[in-house]
Amino acid sequence: MAYVPAPQIVSVEIRALKANQQIENRITVDALTTVTPTIVDAITNLVSVWAIGTYFDHLPSSVTLREVVGTDLTTQNGYQHSILPEGTVAGALNSEPMPNESSFTITHRSSSRGRSARGRSYVLGLIKGDVAENVFSATRANEFVGDFNALRDVLSNAGYAWVVVSYRTNNAPRPGGPVYFPINANGYADLIVDSMRRRKPGVGS
Repeated sequence: MAYVPAPQIVSVEIRALKANQQIENRITVDALTTVTPTIVDAITNLVSVWAIGTYFDHLPSSVTLREVVGTDLTTQNGYQHSILPEGTVAGALNSEPMPNESSFTITHRSSSRGRSARGRSYVLGLIKGDVAENVFSATRANEFVGDFNALRDVLSNAGYAWVVVSYRTNNAPRPGGPVYFPINANGYADLIVDSMRRRKPGVGS
């Protein structure tokens, strides 16, 4: 399949380990101008600082940060910047973790309707103390919402926009290329614990 360029877009991956399994969250950011290496470096650094200083405060200590990687999606071989943490960066919650595949979904919504105009993140890990049978703690869920709201604000204050990049509509490629939907709200649909089977040890990233 031919590569579909996304001008002005930087993809940022937060790559981590849990029980030696590679896991990650990924977001896409509109630079609102032509992407340069300097812009990729800046956006990647903003997300890295957020992950270390905010997001990992609400993750189990069994989750450790591997790297944060930003990539220019303007071309197939766009510039890429990686930030490796200094020392070990682990989640701040030193409690018994849930299994790798247990997660919770944060939804990212724009002002437009339809599945193409919204995204989601499966948080990188949960602790058992926050789960009662199949129900996740509302307090912790709201902390994760606050984390992702903080990320949106950090990017916006720096002159960028967190977006959903939609490549297809009505099961077909979008004429003229992808469309970008700015994220303006984060939340969750319910408090039921979700599953990410690919995060199970031995299954694959």
